[in-house]
Amino acid sequence: MTMKRQIPVGPDHLKCPLWKQTMDKVCHKCPLWVQLRGKNPQSTEEIDEWNCALAFLPILLVENSQRQMQTAASIQEQTAIVQRAGQHGYETTAMLTGLLNRALDIPRSGDVKLLE
Repeated sequence: MTMKRQIPVGPDHLKCPLWKQTMDKVCHKCPLWVQLRGKNPQSTEEIDEWNCALAFLPILLVENSQRQMQTAASIQEQTAIVQRAGQHGYETTAMLTGLLNRALDIPRSGDVKLLE
C-alpha cells in the first residue's frame, strides 16, 4: 500500500489569478502549489509552508542573489591567491635563472683538455 502525500488546500479568501477561482478549490490540484522549507534569506526565520510557486519567486530571487554574491567573493579570494602564487613563482624563477647565469659565467679552474 502506497501512502499518498497530503497536500493542503489553499486559503478560501484569495482568488487564484490563473484559475479564476478561490484558492481552496484549485490549489491542491495545481502543479504550482508547492511546499517550501528552509530559512528566509532576509530574516533567517524558518519557512515550512505551502504556497503557489509564483508567490515564492521573490524569496527565491533574494536567496539566489545572496548566493551569487557569496560565489563572487569566493572567486575574488581565489583569484588573489592564484595571483600571489604566480608572482611568487615568477620571483623564484627569476632568482634561479640569475643564479644559473652567474654559475655559468664563473671560469672553472683545472679544466683539462683530453684531446688536442
